[in-house]
Amino acid sequence: MSKLDVSNHIHRTVGEVVQKRIDFLKTGHKMQDLPEELWHESFKFYMNDPNRKGGPNMRIIRLDPNKPSLTVTGFIFNKFVHPRENRFITVREAARLQDFPDDLIFEGSLGSTQQQVGNAVPVRLAQAVLQSLTHALHKSGKLQTDTLNALSLFSGAGGFDVGAEQVDANGMKIQTTLCVDNWADACKTLSGYFKGRAKVVETDISQIEDPATFYLLESAQTALPDIIYGGPPCQSFSQAGKQKSTFDLRGNLVYDFIRFVNSIRPKAFVMENVSNIKGVQEGELLKELIKAFQKAGYATDAKILTAADYGTPQTRRRMFVIGIREDLHVRPGFPVPTHSMMPSLLDQPYSTVGQALSDLPQAVSNSLKSQGEYAVEMQ
Repeated sequence: MSKLDVSNHIHRTVGEVVQKRIDFLKTGHKMQDLPEELWHESFKFYMNDPNRKGGPNMRIIRLDPNKPSLTVTGFIFNKFVHPRENRFITVREAARLQDFPDDLIFEGSLGSTQQQVGNAVPVRLAQAVLQSLTHALHKSGKLQTDTLNALSLFSGAGGFDVGAEQVDANGMKIQTTLCVDNWADACKTLSGYFKGRAKVVETDISQIEDPATFYLLESAQTALPDIIYGGPPCQSFSQAGKQKSTFDLRGNLVYDFIRFVNSIRPKAFVMENVSNIKGVQEGELLKELIKAFQKAGYATDAKILTAADYGTPQTRRRMFVIGIREDLHVRPGFPVPTHSMMPSLLDQPYSTVGQALSDLPQAVSNSLKSQGEYAVEMQ
């Protein structure tokens, strides 16, 4: 795909009030930097009552081209303003901030494609974690192959999966053979990217009674996978959510991830979630997760990682729980950061928004009338 023909690169035309906000914003400015007459109504309540929660319009910000972006979410349509142009960023620009390659085409409505990008693991962060895990498996000396087959759960649009394809640890690589999700648009996106290199199955993971048999039938493999990776949906654990999580892991999709690990018993696993899971119920939930993996026979560790530390132009922070089966007698380890805000001889400077967006062609404008669910402009 040429730079003149980039998919998902359409920006919204907004209403008069919102455009005035955008036009007024300088680099790094947010809603509170606007004249009060341009504040969103929810933001006025927020300013008068710090305990009140405002809507996504509170978070409008013009990106700084010389820094990594804040966390990309599904609300880029009314949050991130382009660093130099007076418009919100496009899905493709958000995808660049998540390290997605331009040849991965996001399928579905504008809202769906925005959510697919916002929900994904940054590709370089996924690659760094899987690279470190693969290096540890290589050190065990007990593997008879240079290709590790992988099962991807809760795959979404494929941030983990694209990262897995980029792993090369002393010649040892990862081949994802099966991806599973129940989101039709995301499955179509990922199928288009893989082009047959991996099978993508749209189904509800919680309804799969025998994970091992399911994998063998759907993947057409003769052996179970070496690695399982994925990020169970995390709304109940996020700071924006109501945190209705519970010690009883059976009430969460994280339990299904554990159930798959117990059934298939891969050599290693990686489970990703929001960083706030560490604070849920004073850390007891995370302790229960680690205890469950250890009971299943895995040397397990957990750590919050920042995507910018591994080359992503974004300060997204995520929790990773990793494990290696104890009979392999190696400990899992996390990757050493490769980038820093204060670079030295050992690391590189943070990647920036300006670098990520620099070579994209001009975005195509679209009118509100063609935006479907986004046709009602928030004033």
